[in-house]
Amino acid sequence: MRKLLLALFTGSSLIILGTGCAQERIVEQLGFINSVGYELNEAKNAEEEGILIITISLPQVTPTAVTDRVTLTTTAHTSKEGRTQLARQTERVLVSGQLRSVLFGDNLAARGFKDTIDTLNRDHSIGLNLKVIVVNGSPKELLMADYQQHPRTGRYIYEMIEKEAKTHVTIDTSLYQFIRDYYDDGIDPIVPLIKQGKEEIILDGIGLFKGDQLVIKVHPKDGRVFKMLHGDYLGGNITVEMDLKDEPKEDDYLYLTFNTLESTRKVHVKSPSEIEIDLLVRGGVDEYTGHLDLSDDEVQKEIEQKLAKYIEEIGQKIIKEMQEKQTDSLGLGQFVRNSSSYQKWKGMNWKEEIYPDAKISINVNVKLKGFGSVK
Repeated sequence: MRKLLLALFTGSSLIILGTGCAQERIVEQLGFINSVGYELNEAKNAEEEGILIITISLPQVTPTAVTDRVTLTTTAHTSKEGRTQLARQTERVLVSGQLRSVLFGDNLAARGFKDTIDTLNRDHSIGLNLKVIVVNGSPKELLMADYQQHPRTGRYIYEMIEKEAKTHVTIDTSLYQFIRDYYDDGIDPIVPLIKQGKEEIILDGIGLFKGDQLVIKVHPKDGRVFKMLHGDYLGGNITVEMDLKDEPKEDDYLYLTFNTLESTRKVHVKSPSEIEIDLLVRGGVDEYTGHLDLSDDEVQKEIEQKLAKYIEEIGQKIIKEMQEKQTDSLGLGQFVRNSSSYQKWKGMNWKEEIYPDAKISINVNVKLKGFGSVK
């Protein structure tokens, strides 16, 4: 019996050791992909050499490395084919466990990238917190450029999106969120937009999708209003040019910056073709280039009314464009669906027949709660 137990113990130990050896990987031999970029190959021979341009960024981990990262690029017909070709360009084993952001060129985003998103989703080594981003321009050029203050481009992009999303300049869309909204019949996906600057990467607004196709680019200046319409909002600021009636006429450069804005959104579905969005916006005046006394009740009331009008006008412009492109990025269809029976919802063609002509109104109520030290 003792001999049998000893044999079993020895055999199991060999199995454990053998398994450990098979899975052993030396860090210096691995290529941890931080960022991957996909764009449409617009060359004349694209059908022959590959319709996708694929670029990856790898951080250097060896202490003798001259640079902080390695960037590889190739052309291919599919993302998996591109992965194989990229692997032939490096001595390291490419792994996706540290992939943090996927960048799509706006030319590919306008065409649609469902196949690539589906491939990423099926890769069990990739986390669903992967950031989905669209580049206004070429991901290849953006990833291959040198940014002296940010040598590791992949980390630079990831941390910038996280930081700016917290301050409500842009949104932070994960692979999970994109796929969830893509398959939801009551909302369409949204992603952050970035572009390459001279020596930096710049946030360039918010991209609105119809299915997997980019159809609208919301300007960065209008991005905060879009975020108010999209859901509850906290912590941002808006600078508005404002003509106040009692301001001296010689002052033709009048701007107010509203800080620590917070807004709450309520959506009222009167019918599938008539929807009201109520926004309650609170905030303080952080900067004012005029000469009026902002503690005056009449001046405050005028500022509140004009800020409300500004938000309404920008909001209606965004909604009108979304209706024209048949993209429901605000998720109004979810509210219509929740207010309808299952049979009624399935029987209506919300996105294509009702939504484009629906009456969607915005009611904004602004309350100022502070003026800092301005006067």
